[in-house]
Amino acid sequence: MKIWFDADNGPHVLIMRPLADALAARGHDVFFTARDRTNTCELLDLYGFEYLRVGGLYGNGMLGKIGGTLRRAWALAGTARRRRPDVSFGHGSRALPIASRLLRVPSLTMYDYEWVDPRIFNWGCKKILLPEAIGEERRREAGISAPKAVAFPGYKEILYLGGKELDTSVAQSLGLREGSTHVLLRPPATTAHYHNAESEVLLAAILKKLAAADDVQLVFLPRTEDQHGLPTAAGMDNVIIPDRVYDGPSLIAAMDLVISGGGTMTREAAIMGVPSFSFFRGRSGMVDEDLAERKKLVLLDSVEAVADRLTVERRTGRILLPDPASLVEFIADQIAAASRSQRAK
Repeated sequence: MKIWFDADNGPHVLIMRPLADALAARGHDVFFTARDRTNTCELLDLYGFEYLRVGGLYGNGMLGKIGGTLRRAWALAGTARRRRPDVSFGHGSRALPIASRLLRVPSLTMYDYEWVDPRIFNWGCKKILLPEAIGEERRREAGISAPKAVAFPGYKEILYLGGKELDTSVAQSLGLREGSTHVLLRPPATTAHYHNAESEVLLAAILKKLAAADDVQLVFLPRTEDQHGLPTAAGMDNVIIPDRVYDGPSLIAAMDLVISGGGTMTREAAIMGVPSFSFFRGRSGMVDEDLAERKKLVLLDSVEAVADRLTVERRTGRILLPDPASLVEFIADQIAAASRSQRAK
């Protein structure tokens, strides 16, 4: 069977890597398309995957995003047509279901933030894979098609956090000092449709607190050019902005705490046992709520919470790496089953 993966964003590469390996080990032909943004192509290069580069950044605003999605969907269909896939798989890629419908190929999507607009996935996908933390009531409230929803056990990050060796050279490569408190910080996605300006207020409070703490080395991962100078402007004098892409879990393992304005990084840290703090101010998702309830993730929802709940200190706990085998097999089975049903027609 020919199975088509579309990596629409950098974190998707980590998710798809073990699935692609598992399906290839079963004898299936796997190929990738990739949208050229947020280190997506660099990560595919890092892990040795061949891919077809299709599309890049979209325009600003809702109209720009809609136009970019439609243009990329058309380009994807043209690119994939020559490979004659049996099934496609994406992690929230909006262009992929459209392209797959144009090619009459069944498409599966997977995502873990229920408040994305589900209409394109309800229309274009055969299955919508969601973590079991997002229960039936929340799925219904979010408008996700009940017949297409498939709950998977655990969290998506388990797919790639276990079953691999961490790169222990990250600390030396970054120039981290032994004895300092190492903080990984990613600012909010200010161009995302879910952005809330409150997160920028919280970021300023976080940087102020880090600047006042003793012997902190900050590893800062700006999303946009205008964010590069924020730590220095806040008074921080020991800031590292990496000049290359690192394996995400290995980077987190080198840290004492992780802080982010949203995204996968805080969930990775929480599952790995690294103190994790989220100041995401979009609509709260069930996965973050579940991790917070389990005391694995701290939600910073106000300036007062930053002052009271953000602890800047050396980590004492060990790194935890879950076993991904059963989740990899579960997702791979879902993809293969959709491919077999297409071939049977």
